[in-house]
Amino acid sequence: MTLVIDETGDRKKGKKTDYVARQYLGSVGKVDNGIVSVNAYGVYANITFPLIVKIFKPKGTLKESDKYKTKIELASEIITELMESGFNIELVLADSLYGEQRVGQLCRLEATANPEGESSQFIRKVAEYKLSYVVSIRSNHGVWLPAGQSVRANKWCKFERTFSNQKSETRYIREIIYGKKRAITYWEITTDPETMPENSTSFVMTNLQGNLKKILGDLYGLRTWVEYGFRQCKQELGWTDYRFTNFQHIER
Repeated sequence: MTLVIDETGDRKKGKKTDYVARQYLGSVGKVDNGIVSVNAYGVYANITFPLIVKIFKPKGTLKESDKYKTKIELASEIITELMESGFNIELVLADSLYGEQRVGQLCRLEATANPEGESSQFIRKVAEYKLSYVVSIRSNHGVWLPAGQSVRANKWCKFERTFSNQKSETRYIREIIYGKKRAITYWEITTDPETMPENSTSFVMTNLQGNLKKILGDLYGLRTWVEYGFRQCKQELGWTDYRFTNFQHIER
């Protein structure tokens, strides 16, 4: 099973609904009054299914019995719960929120200690269970290198991105190498290597090995497809339209 971790937010009026606050909402693409959740979806044989949903509870909305947890902590809890429940997870996909969160926002590649860098709390949890992952990182991702090492980009390679309906489109991929080759690799994937359009270009980090030029684009593409599917699922379940204000009722 491929596991997709993502967060989503929906706009809500007023202040009476539990855990509603002004925060970034993916559904509207800006900061607004609403509720946010961290979600886990499974993908198996082109079938997508929801697994766990955890509501993010902003500090100003906490009740006496609550403990504040970041979205990263909620996602890490989800990984633990699924593994302890016996799920066979072959690959974890997530966006840059989970790939980038780290001390100082930089991957420190120092010659003495920790040569693979300081990974995010979420990546450490994934590594704890020895899971493979592909996560998005920011286009301005930085890496501290030992003296004498540099960053280089390999040549673009063309590949066919195959979708769930078996149709395909041409895409381009190249590896970005920070210093020496390491167990963790970095890749750019785009529809147009000349213009690098923002909405169809991804910068990803992975611990997968092998000939990634042919498979990485399709694997990471599942995350975008599931995000779209989740939007439809919310509409069918009435997540955006519920009238409850009590969290226990909303969660049920």
